[in-house]
Amino acid sequence: MVDRKKGGARGKTAAPPKKKTGKKTPGKKTGTRKKQNPDLGNEFKKIILGVAILLAICLTVAMLADIFIIPGQRRLGREPATRIAQTDKGSKARPGEHIKQILPVFEDMGDIRNKKPSVGLRDKSQRPILYEIFEDLDHSPVDKKPVPPTAKDKIPKIAIIIDDIGYDKQIAMELYLLDPSLTFSVLPFSPFGPFIAQKLSAKGAQLMLHLPMEPVQYPKVKPGPGALLSSMTPDTLLSQLRKDLKAVPGVVGVNNHMGSKLTADSDKMNQIFTILKKKDLFFIDSRTSPTSQGEASARLFKLRFAHRDVFLDNAQNIPYITGQFAKLIKYAQKHGTAIGIGHPYRATLETLKIELPKLKGKIRIVPASQLVTILE
Repeated sequence: MVDRKKGGARGKTAAPPKKKTGKKTPGKKTGTRKKQNPDLGNEFKKIILGVAILLAICLTVAMLADIFIIPGQRRLGREPATRIAQTDKGSKARPGEHIKQILPVFEDMGDIRNKKPSVGLRDKSQRPILYEIFEDLDHSPVDKKPVPPTAKDKIPKIAIIIDDIGYDKQIAMELYLLDPSLTFSVLPFSPFGPFIAQKLSAKGAQLMLHLPMEPVQYPKVKPGPGALLSSMTPDTLLSQLRKDLKAVPGVVGVNNHMGSKLTADSDKMNQIFTILKKKDLFFIDSRTSPTSQGEASARLFKLRFAHRDVFLDNAQNIPYITGQFAKLIKYAQKHGTAIGIGHPYRATLETLKIELPKLKGKIRIVPASQLVTILE
């Protein structure tokens, strides 16, 4: 019986395993998880951070280039002019010869015909200060009639105006020591203009404002800070003029820096002269334009006026400046008075050291204010 029970037990078949269904059993968690959506905010922040890093790299590269590369290029552009300046000392170059050598260095300035670059004076960007010259102007419209010296004063008079003051303190003081009667015309907003003006004024030197005015070649050639432009409205022009006068305290007169375009504009000159008349300032026309309206405006406003007779240092070498100085003396001997304009160059200083002592008893150097007059 036992065997039958065992056999019976063996004969029983096991129940098949139950298949798992997808149905959830109450109270139990399933093993699957919901897929999470990507965090768009974090992705956007990463993009912004990447752009910021890229911009920072670009700015760093630009700053390094400005510090190391651009100054090197400026030095390269400056060296040829320096070499020429050194060879000028004691050279016997023909008048204007070395100027032609300097000009190619500054080709990026545009058309600088009738412009001469200064070897010694440079603005903040290290470019040479330019001044306009029209050496062969016909002076007939404002030519002086011969005025024989009076019995009391038989000696002809000359005024020597040194333009472009404000960039070199040492040479300005050296020029003053040559003769206190030299007249110094100071550029507004120049680096050392106020300092030099104060020093010279304290010593009794006569000061003028070297007023920047628009040249024909503007904007390729720029007259510098404080310039009066033909595009300015009357209010803007007069406001700028007042600022320029305020920048150089103690001036007794004005002459133009560049201005070949603006001085030919009668309306602008009339506007300028309203302020000069009100402040009792005289005007000396540097004569950078053959069509300057300076004389006509001065006559209209009864403003004390004169014009330049000779540019002394268009070429910066001693032989040339000596020849120009001789022209100035000859002109004074013929007309009784003459006005020369020079610049604070070493060659000009050295020439005046030689020539001024020769004038004793023959020619008197006077401040520019003594040679201006009200035109009839």
